Amino acid sequence: MEDDMAVDANNEKRVLCEKIIRDINAVFLKDADLASFEIIPKETNCNKSPVVHVEHNLGLESWCAQHVYDHAHRTLISHRRQTSQQQLRTLQQQQQSDALAKYLNVALLINPDVTTFWHIRRQLVQKNRLSINKELQFSALVLSIKPKSNEAFAYRRWLYSFQSADAIDWPNEISICERSADRCASNYHAWSHRHWVLRSGPCLLQSELMRTEKFLRKHISDYSCYHYRQVLLGRAYELCFCMPSGEAQPQLGSLLELLAEYGLPCEPNTEALIQLMLPHMNRSTVSVQRLRSFLYCCNVAAYDMRLCKEQRALYGPRDCFELHRRAALKFIVEQCVRLQTELTATMDNSLQLDKFDYGKHPFLEAVRQAESALGGKHQRWCNLHLNFGYPVAEATWRD
Repeated sequence: MEDDMAVDANNEKRVLCEKIIRDINAVFLKDADLASFEIIPKETNCNKSPVVHVEHNLGLESWCAQHVYDHAHRTLISHRRQTSQQQLRTLQQQQQSDALAKYLNVALLINPDVTTFWHIRRQLVQKNRLSINKELQFSALVLSIKPKSNEAFAYRRWLYSFQSADAIDWPNEISICERSADRCASNYHAWSHRHWVLRSGPCLLQSELMRTEKFLRKHISDYSCYHYRQVLLGRAYELCFCMPSGEAQPQLGSLLELLAEYGLPCEPNTEALIQLMLPHMNRSTVSVQRLRSFLYCCNVAAYDMRLCKEQRALYGPRDCFELHRRAALKFIVEQCVRLQTELTATMDNSLQLDKFDYGKHPFLEAVRQAESALGGKHQRWCNLHLNFGYPVAEATWRD
């Protein structure tokens, strides 16, 4: 008797789970613009559908989430336990592959960290049972509830391998990364995906510099963004990036302010700046575009140094402010040394810094003197990374 009751209860649960999964699938079929998914906290069944669909937003009440996931999980695992030929037949039949996708949708929305389920989706895409555009939308939906899902980001990169770079909406991809990072601090997977976009997409440097500044001002302690901005700066210099020549002369106000702080006022023109910062450069070996990019990137670095100072004044000392300021300072010093010693991009900067005589360089000597006032800890860092050669007695362990 008890066994019969248990069987009946299991059957009822199975029927209920199937109904909920059908309701979720109906929303997918009805709304092609779903933007987010959430598990809605609710502990009891109120005798109505636990699937909530409001203005392109999908929700599932929490009381049934585990039951629905378990049911979908069992169904999908039973598919994986079939022989290769049986799995192939399932994937080749439209009706059965649609049913499989229905369970995959539910399982991955609730728990997107199961690699096996993403692999089944890849098989369905390869058999043309799922479209790439809809899969991109689905993975974005997964990221709306699990912003740190490495599987979802990896799946997006895999999908893009079937498309040409010109067909990809790169700004939208950046927006997805930014929303994920905004919802979850220190989101390594979102920032790693953004690095991939930066390497793979067209030149997004100017817009990315603007967007990352806004992000830094909002998330003051998220060092992932600071590091990404450092990569942006290095990428800009590597590509000889600067403001388009059709625009006005590049704005160099931040760099001029930095020079004034170091006690080196300068005329607001590019020739005077180059003469002050690169007095021993061989002009015949450096292109005009490289010099324009040098000034542009140094101005960005100087702006970031000022930004860190402002953030420190507003929010107090934080490691991320100090680390990013040092990275910007290191960039300016290294590029000045590089251009005056004809150091190639593939050579080790540290080897050349060991031989560089800062005393013969007015700008770098002024930097060296000014930075010494920031304490023993900073002096040790400068000795280690910039070879400023502060006396050991001066660079004590006291800040």
